[in-house]
This record gives sequence, C-alpha cells and structure tokens, in this order.
Amino acid sequence: MRGVPLGSAARGAPPGRTAALRDPVVLAAGLLIGVSLALRVLVLGDSYFVEDDLVFVGNAYESGLTLDFVTRIHSGHLMPGSLALTWVLSRVAPYDWTLAAGVTLLAQALLGVLALRLLRLLFGTRPMILPLLAVLLFCPLTIPSFGWWAAAINAVPLQLALVLALTAQVRFARGEGVRYGLRALGWFVAGMAFSTKGIFVGFVLLGVTTAFLRDRETGWARSVIAELRGHRRLWGAYAAVMAAYTGLYLVLRSLSAEAGGGPPVPGVALELVGTMLGRTFPAGAVGGPLTWTGSGATGGLAAPPDALVAVAWLVTAALVGISLAYRRRALRAWVLLGAYLLAADAVPTVVARGGAMAVSGAEPRYVADAVVMLMLCLGFALLPVEGERDAYRRPLPAGRSRAVAAVLAAGAYLAVSTVSIEGYRATLTGDLARAYLTTAEAELAAAPDDAVIYPTPVPRTVMVPWLGDERLSSRALAPLARPALRFRMANPEPTHDAKVFDRHGRLADMGLFGFFQAVRPGERCLPVTDGAVVFPDVTAPGGPATAGSLSYSAVRPASVTFEVGEERLALSLRATPGDLIHFPVRGVGEGVRIVIDDPAAQVCLTGMALGTPVAEGEEPA
Repeated sequence: MRGVPLGSAARGAPPGRTAALRDPVVLAAGLLIGVSLALRVLVLGDSYFVEDDLVFVGNAYESGLTLDFVTRIHSGHLMPGSLALTWVLSRVAPYDWTLAAGVTLLAQALLGVLALRLLRLLFGTRPMILPLLAVLLFCPLTIPSFGWWAAAINAVPLQLALVLALTAQVRFARGEGVRYGLRALGWFVAGMAFSTKGIFVGFVLLGVTTAFLRDRETGWARSVIAELRGHRRLWGAYAAVMAAYTGLYLVLRSLSAEAGGGPPVPGVALELVGTMLGRTFPAGAVGGPLTWTGSGATGGLAAPPDALVAVAWLVTAALVGISLAYRRRALRAWVLLGAYLLAADAVPTVVARGGAMAVSGAEPRYVADAVVMLMLCLGFALLPVEGERDAYRRPLPAGRSRAVAAVLAAGAYLAVSTVSIEGYRATLTGDLARAYLTTAEAELAAAPDDAVIYPTPVPRTVMVPWLGDERLSSRALAPLARPALRFRMANPEPTHDAKVFDRHGRLADMGLFGFFQAVRPGERCLPVTDGAVVFPDVTAPGGPATAGSLSYSAVRPASVTFEVGEERLALSLRATPGDLIHFPVRGVGEGVRIVIDDPAAQVCLTGMALGTPVAEGEEPA
C-alpha cells in the first residue's frame, strides 16, 4: 500500500470540498454573505438593548435557570431556548451589547452559509441560486427583528431551524437514511424551543417533501397520502410532538398572569392582515419598503409608498404568470408560500394583536420568518430540483437573455434593499438607551452599599409604559448593581437621603409626584387629632412605585407610625439638615393616619406627600 505524499489532500480538506470552495458560484455567494453581514453590523451599531430586552435580563436576575423560568409565557410566546440563552449571556455579562450582537451576527452568518448549502442541495451549484440567496440575505423584512435582541432570539433561530430541518429532510427523502429524517425532527423541536411559530416547520417539511421531493408525477394530494402511509411512524412522531407542544402551551398560557390583548376585533383584524399581506410583505419582497414611519426604541414601521406597492404586485403577478407558463408544479410553490404567510404569520399575529393593534401589520418582524419560504418557493417556482425530469412545459428563452434578466433583477433588488436598510437605520434610537444604561451602570458602581434607591420607570425611549412594573429601575437596572445593592433597590427602606434615577440614568435626590399637604398659613404644625394627623381623602394605590414623605421638626429622636389600609410602618424621626424622611408605601386604601407614638415627644409634622417617586424637578416618565 502506497503512502500519501506530504502536501496532498490528506493533510487538508477533501479534494472535492476544496474544489467546491473554489467554485465561482460559491465564491460569489461568500461575497454576498460578507456584504450582507457588513450592512447588518451597521444596523447593530445603531441598535441597543430596549424594551423586552430589559424585561428578559431583569427577569433572569430574579430567577435561576429553572424550568419555571424558561417556560414563562411572554406576550403569547413560549420560548424556553430564547430565555435560556438570554439567562446565560446575562450572567456572563449583563447588558453587554458587543456580546449579544456578536451572537446574533454569528447566527446570521451561519444562516447564510447553511442556506447556501440547502440551495445547492436542492438546485445544484448553479448561478441562479445566487439571486435566491440574496433574497434571504438582503431582504429588509428581516432587519428589524435582527437588530432587536428580544426579536432576534426568536427570528434567527427559527430561520436556522427551518433551513437545517429542510436540509436533513431533503437527504432523507432522497434515500440517504432514516437518521436524516430523525435529524429533521430534531431541528423541528429546536425551532419550537425558540419560537411558537416553530410548530409550522413540520407542515413545511410535509409540504415540500410531497410537492417536490417524492413522486412528483402523481397529484399532490395523492403524494401526501402516500407519504403519510409510507412513513407513518416518523409523521406520527411529528403529530405527537405537535400535540404535546400545543397542550403544554395552552396549559402554560392559562396559568400565565398575562392579561392578553383580548379577542380579535373583525375590523382591526382585517386591517392588520390587509396591511401585512397587502403592503408590508409584497413591498419587502421586492426590497422595500424604502420609507419608514416613526422613530423609537425598536425602529420605525414599514411605510411603503403606494407606487412601490403597485410595482411589488406587478412583479409578483409577472413571476407567478411566467413560472406557471414555463415551470411544471410552480403552482405548488406559490400555494406553499401563501399558506405559510396565512397560517404561520397572519393568523398568530391576529390572535395576539388583532384586538386593538392594526398597526402591527406594518411591523416587518411578524413576517421575517417567511423570507426563508420566499427564497425557497421562488426557487421551486423557477428552477428544477436536482434529479427532476420534465421540469418545464416549454423550452426556456435563450440562456443569455435569462442571465441578463437575472442580473438586472438582482441588481435592482440589492439597490432598493440597501436604500431600505439604510432608511431603517435612520429610525433607530439605540444611542439613547446606550447612554442611559451606561450612565446608570457607572452610577451604581460608584454608589455605596447602603444607598437607598427607590424604583422609578426607565424613560420611554428605553421601555414603553405598558410594560408596567417590569419597567421599574429596581428590575431593569438590577443586573448592573452589586448583589447587596440589587436587593436594596428592590426593597427600599425609610431614609432621610432617598435617591432615584433621573431620565439620563444619573442618581438624583428623590421627589414625589402626587398628593402634597403642607401647613396652612399662620400654622406651625399640621393639626393633631387624638394623637394622629389624619388625611381622610388621600388614596394610596400601593405597589412598588409608590412612596411617601414627611417633613417635620423634632427636638429629640422620636417615632411615628404611618397607617394606610392594612399597612403599619414605623418611622424614626431625628434632626437632619432637611428634616425630611421618605418611605415606601405598599398598603392600598383610602385615608391616611400618622400616629404620634409618644404624645409627649416634641414632634411637629410640617408636611406630607404621597405619590410616585421622581427625580427632583422631573415628572413621571
């Protein structure tokens, strides 16, 4: 037996793989992937942790990596994989955008490489797969969910799972072994771990298999029946996993504290679907929307011009018409894409947002996953699958004319997409959240361990008001604090030196926004009746974002008891430069009493306030 000389293929990649890497199509695909990643790096540079990101990280610091934590329902989503990933990264480095963005970018790069592998597996290494790959890499519909961490940890893993499951399923359908069928099942489960939309991956696998991978000559319905009969155990496993996942989701949803958005309203639901499928997706599919409306923490909403929408529908009609005229079974591809858009994107969005938020139809993140299907279905509608015979009804136009048309279409698509992506970047306000969190981190690092910091909502530029208590600094900023200070932020105590975060993230003296009663003109102290100062008309809402304060004068240390509802809070008064004490108010009720514990004590209460903690000089965020 002869030895292998040094320098031969035995020392490196196999000769076939090395040759494939030098293929012009593969090299061009690598260039497309690199350019797309460069554009996305710019998007990540203008993005930062906002809204649900802070909710996830804050929750991660209140819980261990437990089953209860990862199975929480958030905004209707069951995503244990996403929550587990956030927990791990947050414990490594909380609010480290470089780390989070790096993970997102790495996943996106992997998606590009794996999508190229899938296209080569389906259609061969031919130049026409490059426009298909470009659709996935540059489609602006995927950009908003990519730059927002809370959306990216759903969207990108789902796209990866879909591509990996299809790759394994293609090899299984071509007879390369049952192990590939099981791998596809595994990636299907992985997709559901990161997004509830993952349940639709199973239907995509069945649809693609029966439409293009098995017996293509029989009718589609017959192919479905034959596939289910021929591999009943495998598809039975899919059905069992879907049933178990659905049951678990419904149980967890019923136990969730989320109020939900209410049942869909027909008018709102129709407007939402009309916007999503009539404007947002068609315009995005041709590189739009070009223009965006609004500017906020998570970027603008798609606002395509009417002219672009009209062009998008004309292009769609032309593609459908041409593909049906030339390509056998092209209709199956369009049916697959339409069914996915309706079942996986429109219906779930209507269920979650169709009660009062028709504007959700303009949010591209709800159709970002469909871009993978757009890439695939365009391929199925225009190109023959490897090994497919009689793929066309009639001879195609000359190769040169097809190549020119493809180059022109791809160039136009890339140009419009780049303009759209840059337009979206201009709507991002990540610099505001970055400045706020960076400042807050520095303030917490400099604060002493005995600092008393009362909870206040973070600014609207970082978290929207409807996030409720999860928007409070005691939760959202806790991961930036030392453990001892983190506990005190969640459990503030009465103090003569209360601090809160102002709108810039700095620690400032605390004021209160709400009820205030001072002594009347000509009086020195608030009137005492039966040993107490009484405010019968004051209502205390309770909760973590309510506090009170007393101004007073005391000759010697004394104590009073603050009473509201079921709460009784003892307060120690002593002479201080400001003669002012702040305290948390957890009780709920109407009518406040401040009892002078020692009637002989020379205590004079000069004012009482109760309301929302704010930085002095500011109003509630």
